[in-house]
Amino acid sequence: VARRHRRETKMGNGIFNGPEGAQDAVIIDQLWHSDIIMGKTPLDPIAWKEWPTTGVNPLQNVQMEEWSGLRTPSGNEWKDLCVVETWIASNNTLIRHVVTGPEDPKAVDLEGQLVMAFDSKKPHSGDVEGVCRRNQQGLLDAVTQMYVSSDVQVTQPTEEKMGYRLSYGQIDVDEKNWIPFTYQGRLHFVYTPMPHVILSAGADGSSEKIYSTSFGPLRRVVQEYPHVRIRGSAQAVFVNNSQATPSLPRPHFLALLHLYDTKTGRYAHHAYRFGAEPPFLMLQMSERLPLSEAAATPGGIPFAFASGLAVHGDTVAISYGAGDRDARILVMTLQRLDEMFECSSYKNEA
Repeated sequence: VARRHRRETKMGNGIFNGPEGAQDAVIIDQLWHSDIIMGKTPLDPIAWKEWPTTGVNPLQNVQMEEWSGLRTPSGNEWKDLCVVETWIASNNTLIRHVVTGPEDPKAVDLEGQLVMAFDSKKPHSGDVEGVCRRNQQGLLDAVTQMYVSSDVQVTQPTEEKMGYRLSYGQIDVDEKNWIPFTYQGRLHFVYTPMPHVILSAGADGSSEKIYSTSFGPLRRVVQEYPHVRIRGSAQAVFVNNSQATPSLPRPHFLALLHLYDTKTGRYAHHAYRFGAEPPFLMLQMSERLPLSEAAATPGGIPFAFASGLAVHGDTVAISYGAGDRDARILVMTLQRLDEMFECSSYKNEA
């Protein structure tokens, strides 16, 4: 599964009924065309194993289709999402940030069924006034929320499947970057890496906090660098390969997180490991992952954002976007990744 997106800007004139009443305005729509695509292909185990050395992508021929069967709980298509408005009174300009569909899918296997977690602005099905959030100035002010859809059929993307908002978290701020994983036949999420908050969730979106622990090195990051935000990425994968992971020779979950510097706008991505059993303690954090960065606009800040994680045999694949324009993948062996944990400066000495 993957997210497909492109940007577009439209500008025109119209009437805006805003904080100062109805008036002529320049209206700029910043469009993020977004949808989820998915596909299926047989896995060549030899090609997958040799991927880190050959550089030949064993998945390059997979055919991807839009997931058009996603529906709201009331049965409507997942479109007409709430928007964010910014009004610039000095020149009568209205800027609208419009996202057209769901974003950032993360798929996990739950007892043979594919569960899709994703984030999205809220669909309003034409009822903007009754559904979409507004700020104190009366401007539309949509926030991103987390959703889940169960028993998704990758080979039948038009089959209707309901998406349900995950109930945990806040409804007036963005909720995203949750890390899904499964344990004993139930869906779980890492809500935040620091503290390491674990949620239990149901197919209907019901969710609750069940554990909260902390990891010494990240506590120090928070204390010493309060401007750095620590967030999750991708999904967690169960690993039980002691020969390939000598620095942690026991079953564990492998996941990704990123540090975001609010002063510089830069990202740093890391792998981390947490316990295979409750309370799912964070155990290790790798050195920075070598993701290639790119700027989204000329002269902009180069960045990369990890979005997917897959492990099969001794091969690890980390998918990411560079500069919101290039789809890339970092491939290495489990042994090489283990070295990045062994050499990491984020050692838990507590």
